[in-house]
Formats: sequence, C-alpha cells, structure tokens
Amino acid sequence: RPADHCKQSKASMLISKKRQRSVTEVRILEAAVQLFSRQGFSGTGTREIAQLADVHETTLFRYYRTKKELFWAALESRLERIRLSRDLQSALSGDDHPGMTLPRIFEFLVHVISEQPELVRLLSVSALELPGSDDVYRIHLGAIFDSVSAYLKRCAAKGAIRDVDPHIVTLALVGTVLAHWNMYQIFVDRELPFATPGAATLGYSNFWLNILQNGNSVPMREDGAASLQEPVISADSEIAPSEL
Repeated sequence: RPADHCKQSKASMLISKKRQRSVTEVRILEAAVQLFSRQGFSGTGTREIAQLADVHETTLFRYYRTKKELFWAALESRLERIRLSRDLQSALSGDDHPGMTLPRIFEFLVHVISEQPELVRLLSVSALELPGSDDVYRIHLGAIFDSVSAYLKRCAAKGAIRDVDPHIVTLALVGTVLAHWNMYQIFVDRELPFATPGAATLGYSNFWLNILQNGNSVPMREDGAASLQEPVISADSEIAPSEL
C-alpha cells in the first residue's frame, strides 16, 4: 500500500542516517534544529539554514536532498539523545515499588522537557505540519512507552496501583509534565511553583501516587525531602543529565 511504502521509506531513511557525522553536517543539523523549532517547517527555508550554519546552500543539499529529509534528520538528532538511565530501566524491569519508580519516571520526563525545549517544539511541528510522523515517534520513543506501560500493567495486576489502563496513564504522565511546564504560566499567570527540577519531580510524583495508590504519596521528612527505603530525589536536588 502507498501509505505503508512511505512509512517504510521514512524509517529506512532515518536508520540509514545513524552514522558518524562530519563537523559540517553537525553545523547544518544544529542550524536546522534552531530554525525549524522557532519558525516551523513551512516558515523555514534551506537558504536560511545554510546561512546560519555558515555553509553554501549547495553544500547543504550534498547532505540532504530535500528540506523534508533535513527536518527528519534534525528531529532525529534530538530524539537519539533520549535514553533511560540504568536505574530507571532496572526499576521498570524489576517491578520496583511505584513509590520508588514513579519519581524516577518523572525525573526523566522533567529533564527531557526542561532541558530539550527544541525537541518538544520539533515534535509539535512534525505533528502539525508533517502528517505521517507516527513512525518516527515509534522508532525512537516506542520502546520507552512500552516499558512504562508494561510496568504499570504489572503493578495493576499485583494490586500495587489501581486497576487502570496502562496506556492512558503512560500518556497522562507525559502530558502532565508537558502541559504543566508549557501552559501553567499562560493560564495561571504565575511562574511554575517549583524552585528546582528536583522539586518538580517530587510534586508530580506525589500528585500521581495520590491518584494511583489511593492517597499514598511519597513520604516527606521535616527537611522537605522524600523519605523512602532508599533516597529517590530531594526537593532541592538538581538533575544530572549524565544520570538520565
């Protein structure tokens, strides 16, 4: 089918680009990320990208035959940075208690959304301006989605959380951070109520543990830190990108 052929071609294109990039190509991709994320796909021209990258437009087309191919490569250059930490992978596969695992999930989400705003905007651009981008999301984010959903499903089956649809909850966890981080100030007219990423992680974790565990949130000590069998994250801690 034509639609399936397009998906296969796009997937093949993305996979074929997973190679060592030259300094010039990196400059082109970084320029593309900046302009596409600020101006959208239709509002950005290849000449602009070439100028920002300090290369001739013909050089750009030696690496990427079309603007659309360049956009997907720019998006992929940001998506390939997303990796679950070993601790989070272990917590998900080992069915650790939700009180331990949910903070790690939110630590991951807060880091991605707060530290990679260009990625969030590029995902929005691809969804709005380039139909058929679902295969790109699946290639890069599908394994993470599946891991979290499967973990929540097992937790529900064991009675560790309420009997909920794990797919809905997984999407809701992402939506909570994404919407709150980007729209809180618009509608509430105040800065986010978190002084640090660690405080945001704790706030989101308590909110969802209250929902999923009938009011059992992460216990707090007098100093405002989470009190669990082993430390998860304190309200004033910083997130180290190397650990995510």
